[in-house]
Amino acid sequence: MQILALDVGGTAIKSALIGPDDILRDQQISPSKPAPAQILTEMAADVAKSYEDYDVLAVSMTGQIDHKRQMTLARSNGFSFEAIQFPVGEALRRQVKRPVFVLNDANAATLGEACYGAGRNYRNFICITYGTGVGGGIIQNGVLLTGHQGIAGELGHMSIHAGGRRCRCGRRGCYQEYASTTALLRQARKIFPELENGRELMDRLPGEPRLQRVLDKWIGEVAEGLCNFAYIFDPDCFVLGGGVMERQDILERVRRRFQKTVIPSFAGIQIQRAELGNNAGMLGAAAYARWALTDNKEGEQISCMMKEGLL
Repeated sequence: MQILALDVGGTAIKSALIGPDDILRDQQISPSKPAPAQILTEMAADVAKSYEDYDVLAVSMTGQIDHKRQMTLARSNGFSFEAIQFPVGEALRRQVKRPVFVLNDANAATLGEACYGAGRNYRNFICITYGTGVGGGIIQNGVLLTGHQGIAGELGHMSIHAGGRRCRCGRRGCYQEYASTTALLRQARKIFPELENGRELMDRLPGEPRLQRVLDKWIGEVAEGLCNFAYIFDPDCFVLGGGVMERQDILERVRRRFQKTVIPSFAGIQIQRAELGNNAGMLGAAAYARWALTDNKEGEQISCMMKEGLL
């Protein structure tokens, strides 16, 4: 079976063909833009139509996705979340005339890491990506925790500072307002307004004690959230993604702060770097499509079948 996998985001749509050998072929990146689900779906359909030789379309897509109904539930308008439903799966099926399976991008990335990446040796782990915001997914006992509507795992919107900074979800004090790369850059720009991205920030760190203090406070915020997740889920491991976590020194500092901050009985939780990078969503979407075609029972959560040798 040949799967066309799409990772549909607000700045780009990544695509690749994935066969039984799980190798990504004919990879492409097409520009996109922040837009309502209907417009993103039209963009995704245009990308899919540029491919011919595939049997199934698997989509990792930004936004809140009810994977059972293949429908978006809400979108951000920059100040709050609006309840806007759109049948993205049905719309894509009409366009490509093939089976279509859609999963939220954070859950798809988590499933990718569970089946092929840093989470493949763990039955209980949490995948968290630190970037523009904070996204994540949860694997419990070898299945993806999706919740009643398929939208569990909104880790970035856990409040860690009551009455704190306003988040685009409309609430205040959300984790992503303190622990995202965006939050780190916001604080760093108070010292160096010309900083454009996290890489420039890291280049400036040596010999800049003011930036070191900003980074240290940010690491504390990251660790604070990890402690809360540890207390709720008691995972084997945290798998951390995002460009800043690719730096070994940053990852090690997060490990040390977490172990210092958390209740001692949780200090043995492993912290690993995500392995799949930008391919995680496509690989996870493909894994989801295979699960849906072979083992899709009513009400059953998405199994990480790679662990059982079934994918």
